Amino acid sequence: MIDLSAIAHNTRVLAAHSRGVVMAVVKADGFGHGAVQVARTALAHGATWLGAASTPETLELREAGITAPILAWMHLPNEDVTELLRRDVDVSAASPAHLAGIAACAEKAGIAGAVHLKVDTGLRRNGASATGWPHLLESAAELERQGLVRVRGVWSHLVHPDNPRHACVAQQADAFERAVEAARGNGLRPELLHLANSAAALAAPSTHYDLVRAGLGLYGIEPVRGERFGLRPAMTLRGRVIMSRRVDKGSGVSYGHEYVAERPTTLALVPLGFADGLPFGASRSAEIWVGGARRRVAGRIAMDQCVVDTGPEQVGIGEDAVVFGPGDNGEPTAAEWADWAGTIPHEILTGVGPRVPRRHLHAESAAAVPKDTRTRVVVLFGGPGGEHEVSCASAAGIVGNLDRSHYTVQPVRITRAREWVPGPLDFPEGAYTAADLTDVTPSRGMGAGDSLRAVLPHLASADAVVPALHGPFGEDGTVQGLLEAANVTYVGNGVSASTIAMDKDATKRILNSVGLPVADWALLRGMDSTLSEADRLRLGLPVFVKPARAGSSIGVTRVEAWEDLDAAVESAHSWDTKVLVEEAIHSREIDIAVLEHPDGRLEAGPPLEIAVRGGQPFFDYEAKYEDKATSFAIPAQLDDRVATELQRMAVAVFEALNCSGLIRVDFFLRDGSRPVVNEVNTFPGFTAASQYPRIWAAAGLSYERLLDTLLRTAIARTSSLSAARDPR
Repeated sequence: MIDLSAIAHNTRVLAAHSRGVVMAVVKADGFGHGAVQVARTALAHGATWLGAASTPETLELREAGITAPILAWMHLPNEDVTELLRRDVDVSAASPAHLAGIAACAEKAGIAGAVHLKVDTGLRRNGASATGWPHLLESAAELERQGLVRVRGVWSHLVHPDNPRHACVAQQADAFERAVEAARGNGLRPELLHLANSAAALAAPSTHYDLVRAGLGLYGIEPVRGERFGLRPAMTLRGRVIMSRRVDKGSGVSYGHEYVAERPTTLALVPLGFADGLPFGASRSAEIWVGGARRRVAGRIAMDQCVVDTGPEQVGIGEDAVVFGPGDNGEPTAAEWADWAGTIPHEILTGVGPRVPRRHLHAESAAAVPKDTRTRVVVLFGGPGGEHEVSCASAAGIVGNLDRSHYTVQPVRITRAREWVPGPLDFPEGAYTAADLTDVTPSRGMGAGDSLRAVLPHLASADAVVPALHGPFGEDGTVQGLLEAANVTYVGNGVSASTIAMDKDATKRILNSVGLPVADWALLRGMDSTLSEADRLRLGLPVFVKPARAGSSIGVTRVEAWEDLDAAVESAHSWDTKVLVEEAIHSREIDIAVLEHPDGRLEAGPPLEIAVRGGQPFFDYEAKYEDKATSFAIPAQLDDRVATELQRMAVAVFEALNCSGLIRVDFFLRDGSRPVVNEVNTFPGFTAASQYPRIWAAAGLSYERLLDTLLRTAIARTSSLSAARDPR
């Protein structure tokens, strides 16, 4: 992930310290960050020039439509740089041979080539030496007289890039000024003199001259050894744990068994290796942030994977594994990886392989823009419950289908550890997966309380929040209560309806009280697993055993024989202290969606029938979310009288539970004709393939229009409540 707001911040810091203009050095694909994206960001936040090395990477900037001045400095003496000159790119020359090649290309193009003459002031790497400099100046003066080149700049490199206060720097500055005087003595009038790198830009103002070249500092690595200037690292390299296993003390790990477990421990496999940027040389000392803590790399780093020792903690599959990042929350940094590998941060950043996808979090534009009048929407997703992945998938559908001409969208993820992680403020429109949203809301290692305090301003500033959360800690009133306390407008059901509908026992009792039929049941409280003989006779076999407050499909067991009851109850108790034992109704299963419109009108959608195939005994979690053989019929083939009664009852459920915005009511048809309420979902699954959006699509209401209706209803409800509280 590349945080372009960090690039913007670093550009501003460098520009504030610099006496000259700032050149953003974007060679090597912007130090691995994406040259075009970095260039645009830096230019919007204080940079004036761009620096690149090779001809192809320079032309890539022009092809992207970037018109800012660019200096390219790495080419052969006889290399064809005609296209660079035609595209108004300045080129560097360090010898008469280089100048001659540039002049030949300039003659072919019919333009004078703009050149920066490079002088060696002590680095002994590139640039004309003290003895070669006079010859270079003579050639440049002659070619200027012929109209083939124009000397725009003179430049050099510092010997100590991370120590701008080294005595050598003053010596190099003296040599540089003598070289400039010699150029002027040959009749040349360079307008841009540049010597300073990032470190010198921050800490050696005497080296600034007309332009400073910001390389490493631009990307957030503090360039002055032992000093900090508030730069923010822009790159975070992360993967996900794809396997986790327990091993015994003495177990050897990875090639050669150079790492041996000193105790019984857990090993997590991360699919990143030296082909992705993890240097092999760091194998013996590197650490990766997994499960909210630094974990030692266990054994050799391989080409495309490495093993992490997570100690006694079992790390879940899919857990974030941060190789390096800003370091704000304790994760390793690129500078630390450089130390572990015995190299420099430049190599760590540029070594991230091309198969690692770059995701750019965009910075705000520095230019003044008209006030954005679009509705600001935050989409909450994730959570610690058993339906975390489903919530992420629902959010991906919502984020991808909100019309950006009307809405700005910010995803905010709640991790399994209850960390609140804000994503980009204005997330672009597009087709997204759950993994895409997780990638742009990476864990920062913050605790639940600290992260919530940090994210509250995002929630409070939103015009509406969509809590795309399923099951406990989201659909049960927990988050709704928080939003109510913060006076935040949100889509869907309030605290009471959410709390009651999550509790299957409470829902049955209320619906029974208003004459709505429900399946018969018995309640087991605490850790009680004893079902009375009377209850067994009344319910009969088979029965369903389910947690009362764990979501629609989590922890549900179908019991065919009473000797299996205890195990089923024990399984349900692992999710909740309240457990239902419910009669099994052999019937058709029908879903009805209810939608509240902004004017308060309630509408029930066409009936949807669920057909479970593939050997599933009932519509459990696997059948609902994973079994491709499960099918839906919309509208269900029902007698008109039955269909009308189902819709009437669904609206009656909505009113009985004091619902808001939306619900999906799941029914059984006892004997194929008598509706029985099975359960109520206050925020049902919301992918494009989920039942609720499918029902409304069949009714002629597109996913996009459905979201628009829900948001307008939430905002209208808030407006009417405000008016009622303040009749003025």
